[in-house]
Amino acid sequence: MRARPFPYASLATVAISAVVLTVSTTIYERHCAFGFGGFQCNDPVAGYGDILLTTNLASLAVLIVATMMTAWKLVAWFRFR
Repeated sequence: MRARPFPYASLATVAISAVVLTVSTTIYERHCAFGFGGFQCNDPVAGYGDILLTTNLASLAVLIVATMMTAWKLVAWFRFR
């Protein structure tokens, strides 16, 4: 029986998604706020608040799905090793 390849691509997807989420969340927390005027961002990222919020939500969803898939692939790789 042929061994399954190690899931490098899945691990890379999890790592990249985690980095994107960390960077986006850091920028979002430092420069954006929700107040009486709605959602606003300060000077360096003014006008990009919606993109940051969308990036946060999308990368969180990708991270959750990719983590589950990677865990499954690692278990399958370990079993058939």
